[in-house]
Amino acid sequence: MTQWHKVLIAMGFSVGVTLVSMLAMAKLTGEHIPWPFWAFAAVCPAIISGPVTYILASQAEVNRRLNQQLMATQAVLRAQADIDHLTGTLNRAAFYRQASDYADDAPGCVLLADIDHFKAINDLHGHATGDYALRIVARTLQAALRPNDLLGRVGGEEFAVLLAAMPEELGIVIAERARLAIAGLEVATPDGTPVVLSISIGVAPMEAGDSLEQALAQADAAMYAAKRGGRNRVRAAG
Repeated sequence: MTQWHKVLIAMGFSVGVTLVSMLAMAKLTGEHIPWPFWAFAAVCPAIISGPVTYILASQAEVNRRLNQQLMATQAVLRAQADIDHLTGTLNRAAFYRQASDYADDAPGCVLLADIDHFKAINDLHGHATGDYALRIVARTLQAALRPNDLLGRVGGEEFAVLLAAMPEELGIVIAERARLAIAGLEVATPDGTPVVLSISIGVAPMEAGDSLEQALAQADAAMYAAKRGGRNRVRAAG
């Protein structure tokens, strides 16, 4: 409804109430009310209610637009608060919150992936190269996942994945595909020095009733087993 529609409705209502009231008084008292009084009774409330209603309707419209802008800004800020700005993945807090919401709807499986020799990459090639490694690993992991899977950076060079409604066997296949994709990347520093990039991944099931922390702890143990086994490999829990 436009502002002018609201103004016309308010004017019509106020004029109508005034005229009905005068008619009721005339009936009750039996007095004859001359037509100038009827005209005044119609014009006066219209003159008062019209501008007042227009001002109130205008302010209400301004408030509505401001509220919409505020809600849109809040939505953007909430989304930004959930994102790790270096990699574009979920940050640790957001990943744990969203993954915990899924835990009651398990089964599924979780992956923990850690970039191999990441400290050496930073030490030998600089933090800019390390940051680039984090971004390209995050993009490659995301490309291996489905739209409803969760990916978050939960440590310095560590990423967690929740594969919803995914049996562990298929989770291992997904992890292996991601590992191979990252191992096949050709990464180099700005001066052309090649950088060896690989990840170790642990995979653990998350059955109905399992806590997220329990599943991640199992995936963490499997990931460290992959590290001890020579890195650049996938290990399943258990």
